[in-house]
Amino acid sequence: CKVSGKCGSVRVRLIPAPRGSGIVASLIPKKLLTMAGVEDVYSSTTGHSRTRGNLAMAVYYALIKTSSFLSPELWTPTHFTPTPQQEHTDFLAKKSVIRN
Repeated sequence: CKVSGKCGSVRVRLIPAPRGSGIVASLIPKKLLTMAGVEDVYSSTTGHSRTRGNLAMAVYYALIKTSSFLSPELWTPTHFTPTPQQEHTDFLAKKSVIRN
């Protein structure tokens, strides 16, 4: 998924790249993305990206958005309860003892 971050007038967009592409970005985003463990990504910046602090913070805010994705290993386990129809069927299927 494409993510973006903004700080000041700088907007950074991180776009997934094919494996083996490496990090296609300028010097500051490249350093931050390698420290974050990103291997393959394209980047696009708009605004006054010569302000290094805003550029670095925009990349940081974009990286924060990537951790909000929920991958399957982070899903909470789902415990299913029987439906009312299933409960009624189970109740009728029980062997009842007839007393005389």
